[in-house]
Amino acid sequence: MANWDVTVDEAKQRVALKLGSGLSVEEQAAASDACIDAAKRLDDGFDLVNDMRTFEPTSEEALQEVERGKRGLAQNGMGAAVRVVAESTVTQLQFDRAGEDAEDYELAKAESGEEAEKLLDKRREQASQ
Repeated sequence: MANWDVTVDEAKQRVALKLGSGLSVEEQAAASDACIDAAKRLDDGFDLVNDMRTFEPTSEEALQEVERGKRGLAQNGMGAAVRVVAESTVTQLQFDRAGEDAEDYELAKAESGEEAEKLLDKRREQASQ
Protein backbone atom coordinates (compact mmCIF):
# COMPACT_ATOMS: atom_id res chain seq x y z
CA MET A 1 0.00 0.00 0.00
CA ALA A 2 1.24 3.47 -0.87
CA ASN A 3 2.41 5.75 1.91
CA TRP A 4 0.51 8.71 0.47
CA ASP A 5 -3.08 9.63 -0.31
CA VAL A 6 -4.87 12.18 -2.48
CA THR A 7 -8.55 12.99 -2.09
CA VAL A 8 -10.64 15.55 -3.93
CA ASP A 9 -13.61 17.49 -2.58
CA GLU A 10 -15.21 18.93 -5.70
CA ALA A 11 -17.84 20.84 -3.69
CA LYS A 12 -15.12 22.69 -1.75
CA GLN A 13 -12.77 22.79 -4.74
CA ARG A 14 -10.05 21.30 -2.54
CA VAL A 15 -7.37 18.64 -2.86
CA ALA A 16 -6.08 16.90 0.25
CA LEU A 17 -2.61 15.37 -0.04
CA LYS A 18 -1.08 13.28 2.71
CA LEU A 19 2.58 12.34 2.38
CA GLY A 20 4.00 9.66 4.66
CA SER A 21 7.48 8.52 5.52
CA GLY A 22 9.88 6.63 3.32
CA LEU A 23 8.39 7.50 -0.07
CA SER A 24 10.28 6.02 -2.99
CA VAL A 25 10.82 7.99 -6.18
CA GLU A 26 8.04 5.94 -7.78
CA GLU A 27 5.62 6.66 -4.92
CA GLN A 28 6.40 10.37 -5.01
CA ALA A 29 5.90 10.35 -8.79
CA ALA A 30 2.53 8.62 -8.36
CA ALA A 31 1.50 11.16 -5.70
CA SER A 32 2.49 14.02 -8.01
CA ASP A 33 0.55 12.45 -10.89
CA ALA A 34 -2.52 12.06 -8.67
CA CYS A 35 -2.31 15.71 -7.59
CA ILE A 36 -2.01 16.92 -11.17
CA ASP A 37 -4.93 14.72 -12.24
CA ALA A 38 -7.00 16.10 -9.34
CA ALA A 39 -6.10 19.67 -10.29
CA LYS A 40 -7.39 19.11 -13.81
CA ARG A 41 -10.81 18.16 -12.38
CA LEU A 42 -11.17 21.39 -10.39
CA ASP A 43 -11.79 25.02 -11.27
CA ASP A 44 -9.07 27.67 -11.33
CA GLY A 45 -8.46 28.94 -7.81
CA PHE A 46 -8.86 25.54 -6.12
CA ASP A 47 -6.87 24.94 -2.95
CA LEU A 48 -4.81 22.21 -1.34
CA VAL A 49 -4.20 20.88 2.16
CA ASN A 50 -0.81 19.16 2.22
CA ASP A 51 -0.48 17.05 5.38
CA MET A 52 3.19 16.29 5.76
CA ARG A 53 3.41 15.64 9.50
CA THR A 54 5.02 12.24 8.96
CA PHE A 55 6.92 13.07 5.76
CA GLU A 56 10.67 12.43 6.05
CA PRO A 57 13.77 13.65 4.19
CA THR A 58 13.95 12.06 0.80
CA SER A 59 16.29 11.57 -2.15
CA GLU A 60 17.14 14.22 -4.72
CA GLU A 61 15.26 12.20 -7.35
CA ALA A 62 12.12 12.13 -5.21
CA LEU A 63 12.46 15.87 -4.62
CA GLN A 64 12.41 16.36 -8.38
CA GLU A 65 9.01 14.65 -8.32
CA VAL A 66 7.90 17.00 -5.52
CA GLU A 67 8.92 19.91 -7.72
CA ARG A 68 7.04 18.44 -10.71
CA GLY A 69 3.93 18.10 -8.56
CA LYS A 70 4.16 21.70 -7.33
CA ARG A 71 4.59 22.96 -10.88
CA GLY A 72 1.68 20.86 -12.12
CA LEU A 73 -0.62 22.19 -9.41
CA ALA A 74 0.39 25.78 -10.14
CA GLN A 75 0.02 25.34 -13.91
CA ASN A 76 -3.46 23.90 -13.42
CA GLY A 77 -4.78 26.88 -11.46
CA MET A 78 -4.16 26.24 -7.77
CA GLY A 79 -4.95 29.41 -5.83
CA ALA A 80 -3.72 28.49 -2.35
CA ALA A 81 -2.06 25.76 -0.34
CA VAL A 82 -1.69 25.16 3.37
CA ARG A 83 1.00 22.78 4.55
CA VAL A 84 0.46 20.92 7.78
CA VAL A 85 4.06 21.14 8.88
CA ALA A 86 6.43 18.21 9.15
CA GLU A 87 7.77 17.14 12.51
CA SER A 88 11.30 17.49 11.17
CA THR A 89 12.59 20.99 10.43
CA VAL A 90 15.09 19.50 7.96
CA THR A 91 12.26 17.77 6.10
CA GLN A 92 10.18 20.93 6.04
CA LEU A 93 13.05 22.98 4.62
CA GLN A 94 13.85 20.31 2.04
CA PHE A 95 10.22 20.19 0.86
CA ASP A 96 9.88 23.99 0.86
CA ARG A 97 12.94 24.43 -1.36
CA ALA A 98 11.85 21.91 -3.99
CA GLY A 99 10.23 23.90 -6.78
CA GLU A 100 9.74 27.02 -4.68
CA ASP A 101 10.04 29.18 -7.82
CA ALA A 102 6.88 27.49 -9.15
CA GLU A 103 4.82 28.56 -6.16
CA ASP A 104 2.84 31.46 -7.57
CA TYR A 105 -0.08 30.70 -5.27
CA GLU A 106 -0.85 31.73 -1.70
CA LEU A 107 1.00 29.55 0.79
CA ALA A 108 0.49 29.15 4.53
CA LYS A 109 1.48 26.65 7.21
CA ALA A 110 -0.64 25.08 9.90
CA GLU A 111 -0.10 22.78 12.87
CA SER A 112 -3.08 20.51 12.11
CA GLY A 113 -5.38 19.48 9.31
CA GLU A 114 -8.27 21.19 11.07
CA GLU A 115 -6.34 24.47 11.23
CA ALA A 116 -5.43 24.14 7.54
CA GLU A 117 -9.08 23.62 6.57
CA LYS A 118 -10.14 26.65 8.62
CA LEU A 119 -7.49 28.85 6.99
CA LEU A 120 -8.63 27.86 3.52
CA ASP A 121 -12.32 28.21 4.40
CA LYS A 122 -11.63 31.70 5.75
CA ARG A 123 -9.68 32.63 2.61
CA ARG A 124 -12.53 31.46 0.38
CA GLU A 125 -15.09 33.30 2.53
CA GLN A 126 -13.10 36.56 2.32
CA ALA A 127 -12.70 36.19 -1.44
CA SER A 128 -16.46 35.92 -1.90
CA GLN A 129 -17.19 39.15 0.01
